[in-house]
Amino acid sequence: MSLRRGTRHALCGLVLAASIGPSVPTAAQTSAPPGSAAVTRPVEQTSDFWRELRQPGHRRVAVLMRHGRVLVARALQERNNRRPHLYAAWLEGAIERFRRAHALVPEDPEPLIELAVRTAMYERPRPGEAPERRVAEAIALYHQVRALDPAYLPEVVAFELALLHSREGETAVAIVEYKRALEHAATMSAQSASTTSSNLAETLMMDGQLTDAVSYYELAIDYAEEATDERSLFLAHFGLAVALDRLGEHHSALDHAARARSVFGGGMEGLTDDPNVFFEPESEVHYYVALGHMAYAEAAPREDARPHWQQALRAWTDYLALSEDGDPWRALAERHRREVEERLAR
Repeated sequence: MSLRRGTRHALCGLVLAASIGPSVPTAAQTSAPPGSAAVTRPVEQTSDFWRELRQPGHRRVAVLMRHGRVLVARALQERNNRRPHLYAAWLEGAIERFRRAHALVPEDPEPLIELAVRTAMYERPRPGEAPERRVAEAIALYHQVRALDPAYLPEVVAFELALLHSREGETAVAIVEYKRALEHAATMSAQSASTTSSNLAETLMMDGQLTDAVSYYELAIDYAEEATDERSLFLAHFGLAVALDRLGEHHSALDHAARARSVFGGGMEGLTDDPNVFFEPESEVHYYVALGHMAYAEAAPREDARPHWQQALRAWTDYLALSEDGDPWRALAERHRREVEERLAR
């Protein structure tokens, strides 16, 4: 489960100005909410007059940046309206504005990071094929930001690179970048630190480093409680539940799944309905949902438990149907499915 950087994302978890889409084995991660990453720290505070003298073209850049952000807002509106082709068209226009702005002031990191963020957001449907995305281009742009000014939003650059490398299946690089982002935890909001910790935990879990994943989930929970951020708390408890289950601590896993469900009054919509949360591989969401239903069924009266055992069975079946060859958790999921079948047969 990946979260795009909080009122960014990520990771984590996993929340940024716009969404950076799904990644590969990184479970549920979070990206960041629209508009947050690239616009939080203006490069220079001097007046337009003096900046224009030192940096010819600054006024044109300001116009291009303003127009680009308007187009981003329209793109996000079309995404919310589920019109992906219009989303891509508006975003393409925004990307072109930021590209022109960067060309006018190549020494200024602000247009460059806007270009990187929006390029990472780009997604255009293609009939019968996977959507067109620009992951490699976005990675290159973030590295340009880092090379231009290593001190410019380093936690955002690292977080975004981690998400993008996750999407490319480059788990080891993603782990390094999440850890680099967390080097700036002291200056992050507690919400952002929770998201980053949770996304790192997800990536470690999918890399098989379950003990380290548990430690970072616990850290994410601490940050989420400090921030009183319900979404981050919900996702961190759920992620911890999955990691503990895969470590063989099934009862502790159900306890944390129950805590996650309690955050939103028993609901699990945060796993499936939040546009800033994505699961890769596709099967992973069903593992989370299955544990959530099992946790509810274990604690519910018999007459209320049966529908949740049925939902858990469906979720384990879906997980097994979608899980990839070589999935290390397949045997455990099969065992859980048999356990649920036995409960339903009583």
